[in-house]
Amino acid sequence: MERALEGVKVVEFTAGMAGPWVGRLMAYCGAEVIRVESRRRPGVVRLYVPPRTPEQGVQPQLSPWFTDWDAGKLFVALDLARPEAVELAKKLVARCDIVIENQSTGVMEKLGLGWDELKLAKPDLIMFSSSGYGDSGPSRRYVSWGPNIEATAGLAALSGFPERECTMTQYAYPDSLSALHGLFAVMCALDHRQRTGEGQRISLSQLETTVGVIGPQMMDHLAHAREPQKLANRSASAAPHGCYRCHGDDRWCVIAVSSEPEWRCLCEAVGHPEWLADPRFADLESRIRNAAELDRLLEQWTRERAPHEVMQWLQAAGVAAGAVQTTEDQYQLDRHLAEREFFEHIPHLAKGEVVATGIPLGLTATPGATTRAGASVGQDNEHVFRDLLRLSKEEMARYQRAGAIESSD
Repeated sequence: MERALEGVKVVEFTAGMAGPWVGRLMAYCGAEVIRVESRRRPGVVRLYVPPRTPEQGVQPQLSPWFTDWDAGKLFVALDLARPEAVELAKKLVARCDIVIENQSTGVMEKLGLGWDELKLAKPDLIMFSSSGYGDSGPSRRYVSWGPNIEATAGLAALSGFPERECTMTQYAYPDSLSALHGLFAVMCALDHRQRTGEGQRISLSQLETTVGVIGPQMMDHLAHAREPQKLANRSASAAPHGCYRCHGDDRWCVIAVSSEPEWRCLCEAVGHPEWLADPRFADLESRIRNAAELDRLLEQWTRERAPHEVMQWLQAAGVAAGAVQTTEDQYQLDRHLAEREFFEHIPHLAKGEVVATGIPLGLTATPGATTRAGASVGQDNEHVFRDLLRLSKEEMARYQRAGAIESSD
């Protein structure tokens, strides 16, 4: 079955997650995505050392993040410090539809692969550039990672518990946010080109993307001239509302009650109908005001039960509840994910097969698939340069002698 982006060709000059994840999603949908690396500058996730067997050293094909970010792509090795490699990269771009890059501002221009150069090679090119702060403004030259952007955007100040002044999420949310916004922008540019024949450059600021998703908090500040409250797991419109300790080591269940009928169902389900007559919990406003005491009482009940038992019991009673699942729970116990065949079994060039989280795009007429994982640096040199670019053996040998094309692992 033909996939949604069959026939679209993409070249990646990427690092981190914000760029590679755009290509990963496109490859899943059938695009031919070619990632350019070099031995001096491999993808950051290739520096993986297995945590349980660190004596094995760096394993560039085995990182689970490499599968998550790069499965389904083709890989070529070009030393872009050499003019011959830049020449070859331009030839590659001329045969493709889209360039994805998330280097620091100015890096592509220094390499001779900026927008002005590449659009000469491909006049209707779509080029997606994603950087921490965009390509204008006083911070444009700053190098960034997800945690930097998380702090600058104000997300860190909003996260965590009230007694903690600042909390990092330990996940590069700005990267994934930027990748999803970037993918949408690329799709818009493809549609525009199909209608007009015109290419364009997309310039995305990861800072602006992250600030954009905390819009309600920004509006609250503008409306009331105050900093948003850090509510931790609580809510300004529901109580009880939190993450409650359950039986077992570090096991939890989230419970949320936002209406009076749900409150009555909860009291009956946990065997405490007397809470309905307690003046501290007489209405939603009272429950929010006395949330600490309500949480303490409710947790006395949840601590005696496993999280999935709590979830199933309360859901059956009409109360919103969800076990805080580990990765093992999701893979082995979650019947919903299993029935929807969420996890994908992917052929792996080094391990035979791996299991990875699926890509939940939900395309029913043109479902996606991941062709493979675990490619080495330069794995597809021969296919890309000989079959796609039609280089002769002599031409390819010349580029290899010049050090432009690096040998595959």
